[in-house]
Amino acid sequence: MPAHIGRLDYGGAEIMIGVTSRAEILSRLRPVAKEPWTVEWIERNVKASDVLYDIGANVGAYSLIAAALGRSARVVAVEPAYASYAALCDNVLLNGAQDIIVPLPVLLGARTGLVTLGYRDVAAGAAEHLVGAEGAAAYRQPTLAYRLDDLVEHLGLPAPTLAKIDVDGAEAAVLAGAPQTLARAELRSVLVEVERSGGDAIVAALERAGLELVDRVDERAGERLAHVWYGTFERR
Repeated sequence: MPAHIGRLDYGGAEIMIGVTSRAEILSRLRPVAKEPWTVEWIERNVKASDVLYDIGANVGAYSLIAAALGRSARVVAVEPAYASYAALCDNVLLNGAQDIIVPLPVLLGARTGLVTLGYRDVAAGAAEHLVGAEGAAAYRQPTLAYRLDDLVEHLGLPAPTLAKIDVDGAEAAVLAGAPQTLARAELRSVLVEVERSGGDAIVAALERAGLELVDRVDERAGERLAHVWYGTFERR
């Protein structure tokens, strides 16, 4: 377990996470301040027997909030970055959520196979890593990638009824590997962080699966989000 422990800024329950990096101090301890709309979506949508896929779970702040609701839901937390995945597992244990949250150290994409994950920063809680061998990187990690459809089928995981996708520009690749999962009737709602440059393609892919954009967040505390927006898509 990490030597330093901090409490999330979530008022609905006492949730603690290990703190080992600047990214965790500045961002991961403050999930409500960072994305209040995500917390509201979790609180509004998670119900008994739901299965939430937290794709791009990082150190697990939003997975832990979902688990703390006490609604007999399950969470599949997907995080490929090694330090963040280790922190995610520590945080699951720290909060006694090991019977609710299933952490998976894989990357979701358009194809199943081995890829290279180029790290912007190797510290726990860091983000904006890139798939592929191009550009500068602090470390290049061979990483197991799955299509979401293959992950559900081959590993015998329960299919999602809810999904949160926050993968720093790789949303289109995740959706490309998930046509069957996205089209399942039990998948009620999807929350996606969308890069502005590729937003039309994301909306179109989800609409083809029968999921309609019902809410869009473009600002935080009155200030426009610089490069992304957040969309909630629900089954028609």
